[in-house]
Amino acid sequence: MRTLSLFKPGALSLGVAIVASAVSVSPANAQTTLTTSTTFATSTSSTTTTTATGASVLVAGIVSGAPESVVFAGLAQLSANVVTDPDFGSPPIVVLSIDLGGVTGIGRISGKKYVIADEMVLQRTLVAADKVAATFPFYPSGGNAMSPRLGSASFSLSFDVTGLKLTGASGAIASP
Repeated sequence: MRTLSLFKPGALSLGVAIVASAVSVSPANAQTTLTTSTTFATSTSSTTTTTATGASVLVAGIVSGAPESVVFAGLAQLSANVVTDPDFGSPPIVVLSIDLGGVTGIGRISGKKYVIADEMVLQRTLVAADKVAATFPFYPSGGNAMSPRLGSASFSLSFDVTGLKLTGASGAIASP
C-alpha cells in the first residue's frame, strides 16, 4: 500500500494500523463500491492520520461538439486520502485522485471508439458534502493524442468527517 504524506514529518516513528472495510452504495441509477484503510504516523508530539478510501463510480454522459457528439460510459476510479494535521491545527485535507481510464466513448455518427487516458489530482478541505468538476482530454482510439477534444467529469462526494472517509460518490460526464 502506498501512503501519501503532505507533511515534512521530521523524526517520525511509524506505527501502522490498517482497518479495511468494504461498503456498497447504490444511488438511484449508479453503483458505487467503496473500500477504506487507515494509517497512523506518530511522532513524539502528535499523531497524523491518513485515511484512504477507494471508490469505483459508474459514470455516463454525452460530450457534444464537432465532428460528432460522443456518448461516454464506464467506471471512474476515485481515491480519497484524508490527512489530518494535529501539529498546526489545520482542517483535514482530502487528496482526491480521479482515474477515467475505465471510461470509454462511442461517436454518435461514426461509431468510433473514443478513449480517456487522464488522471486528475485535486486537493480539497474535508467537508461533509463536496462537488468537484474537472475537464479531461479524449481522442479516437488509435488516433492522434496530440489533438484531443475536451469533456467534463463532475462528482458529488459525501464524507464522514469524524471517521475521515469517503462514504458516497456519484458522477457524470458532460460538455465543458
